[in-house]
Amino acid sequence: MKKILIILVALFGIYLILCLVGPAKIHVEKRIDINSPAELVKSKLADYRFFHESWSPWTERDPGMKKSYEGITGQPGHKLSWESDKKEVGKGSMTYKYTRNDTVMHSLFFEGEGEGPVFHVVKGDETKSNVTWVMANDVPFFARVFMLFMNVEKMVGADFEKGLAKLKTALESLPAIKNYEVKEILWEAKTFYGIKTTTTFDKLAAFFGESYGKIGEACGKAKAQPMGAPKAIYFKVDEQAMSGEVAAVMEFDSKTKLDGLEKWETAAGKVLLIEYYGEYDKTVGAHEAMDKYMKEKNLTQILCIEEYVTDPVVEKDPNKWLTNIYYLVK
Repeated sequence: MKKILIILVALFGIYLILCLVGPAKIHVEKRIDINSPAELVKSKLADYRFFHESWSPWTERDPGMKKSYEGITGQPGHKLSWESDKKEVGKGSMTYKYTRNDTVMHSLFFEGEGEGPVFHVVKGDETKSNVTWVMANDVPFFARVFMLFMNVEKMVGADFEKGLAKLKTALESLPAIKNYEVKEILWEAKTFYGIKTTTTFDKLAAFFGESYGKIGEACGKAKAQPMGAPKAIYFKVDEQAMSGEVAAVMEFDSKTKLDGLEKWETAAGKVLLIEYYGEYDKTVGAHEAMDKYMKEKNLTQILCIEEYVTDPVVEKDPNKWLTNIYYLVK
C-alpha cells in the first residue's frame, strides 16, 4: 500500500512538472489581404449565414450538417449552431459578441473541447482590407500537460488559412459599395395600391407577376391610370430566413379609389436614392451602400421601396435594367 502511495505521489509530481512545462496560452493567427472595404468586411464577419454558406472551413466537410441561426444578423447574440455525425465537424456553435474599432469578437464552442474567444482584426480603408483570424486562449493549469501532445497550430491554423482564402473569394465577388452613389432627394406625399404578403425571396418573382396582373385588372375596372413603373414596398426583411413582408404596388393619384387592393400612403420628406443597374436578385451591394450611408449620417430607415423602371421583356440585357432603390428615412 505504501509503495502504491509513493508511486501515485511520484506520478502526480511528474504531472505537476509537466503542467509547469506545458504552455499557459494558446495563440494561433492567420491573415490575408482582401480587395474589399474594411467596413463591408466587418459587417460580413458578423453574418453567420454568410459564414456558413460562403467561407466556413468546416461546412464542406459535411454540407448536410444540421444547423440553426439565432438572433439578429450583425447584432450581439447572433448565433450559428451546428451538429454533424462526422467526427471532424462534431457539434458546436459560434456566437457574435461585438465589433469594436477594428476587432470583430466571437465565442467559439466545440462539444467536448469547451468554449473560447476567437476574433478577427480588420485593418484597411474603403478599397482594401487586411484580415487576421485569431484564437488566443489561456490554458487552465491542470490542462497544460495535454497541450504538450497537441499541435494546435497544425489543427486550427490550416482551417483558418482555408477559411480566409474562401472569405477573400466570397467578398471580392460581391458588388463593390464604392460604385453606388447615394442621393438625398425630397419625397412628395404618395399613394400606393397593391397586394401585401410574407414570402421567401425565391418566390418573389412569382408573387410580383401575379400581383401586378391583379393590380392591372383593378385599374381596368376603375378606369384608373397608374403613375410610373411597378414598385415594391419592403416592410420587413429577415436575412436569416431569406424572407420578407412585402407588397407589390403601383403609385396612383391621391384621389384614386381601387376596390380589392390595399392602400398605403407615405408622407413628404427626405428620401435616399440609389440608381441600380443589374439583375434584380443582385442588389445586395446597393443596400449595403445605403446601410453604410445611414450609419455615417445617423439616419434611421422607415421603409424601403424599389421601383422597377426597365421592362425585362423589352430590354434583354440585365446590365441595363434600372431599379430605383428608395429608403424613406428620419
